Amino acid sequence: MPDEPLVERVCPYLRSRHGPDPHPEPGPDNLCLLVSSLHLPESHQRAYCLSGQFTACPRYQRQAGRPIPRYVRGATTVELRPATPVTPMRPLPWRQPWVRTALKWTALTLFVLLFAVLWWWRLQQVPPFVVEREPVPTPAVLATPTLPPVYLPPTAGPPEW
Repeated sequence: MPDEPLVERVCPYLRSRHGPDPHPEPGPDNLCLLVSSLHLPESHQRAYCLSGQFTACPRYQRQAGRPIPRYVRGATTVELRPATPVTPMRPLPWRQPWVRTALKWTALTLFVLLFAVLWWWRLQQVPPFVVEREPVPTPAVLATPTLPPVYLPPTAGPPEW
């Protein structure tokens, strides 16, 4: 008979599908309460859940700091240190709160300046109604004699008399 695993070595989130206690051997009957999937790979159970290395399990680490669900009994929240220290970083310049306002005012200022430059350029142009033009001559209507149109004799028809 295989050795019974110590309670301290078994992950507190590991349960059996048919009862509160997990099976001591990796198998399809064990499930993890932190995962919504039904399948818990046996290799994962062997490496983390039943070997006493459950604090290294990524699911267990993601649960750290969060409240434990009400249906999990006998488990306590574990505070884990981050693997690497987090250095405080300045936010990117375009994510500063004042950048959006500055962009709006810059765009508005450029629009007003463009309008002013185009207006100034238009005033520099000579308006078309000020240009002196020569008067347009009025057409003279002359009476011309009209001649009757010349008709060609028909090429087909009854013979001449």
